[in-house]
Amino acid sequence: MEIGFIFAARDNLFNKSMAPSKKYFKVEDYIADLPHWMQEQFFVVREIILQSNPNIKEGMKFNIPFYTLNGLLFYFSLYKKKEFVLGICNGAKLQNKHQKLRADAKQKYIRHWVLLESSEPDYELLAEYIEEAINLNFTQKTFTQTNKK
Repeated sequence: MEIGFIFAARDNLFNKSMAPSKKYFKVEDYIADLPHWMQEQFFVVREIILQSNPNIKEGMKFNIPFYTLNGLLFYFSLYKKKEFVLGICNGAKLQNKHQKLRADAKQKYIRHWVLLESSEPDYELLAEYIEEAINLNFTQKTFTQTNKK
């Protein structure tokens, strides 16, 4: 996937230093309240997700940005108020052959790709994980289907 064009557009984001702590109704408002480094990485990863499939829907759920297609796919969050992560809802079912996804002991299905201030992620590799997660949602039960009774 070609992602070079995304870097030029990310400079349009706002530079704020506080973490989200209020009720958000729009993804853009959530982004605006993130520190600059998080805004930059959010913008690039968001574009990778949205470019991966034109039917992916973006919206706010649980006061964080979620991406859905045939069930819950991804979300961005300040995890434990210390880390900025891309959550992959069915991440436990991914191959994770590069060992980039992290699991919390309390999370059975979700895996996190941690985004760091000190370095940009390998966007090409992240795009591979995103593609695998999207394909998984079409071939297996999705996170929401699995958890509904």
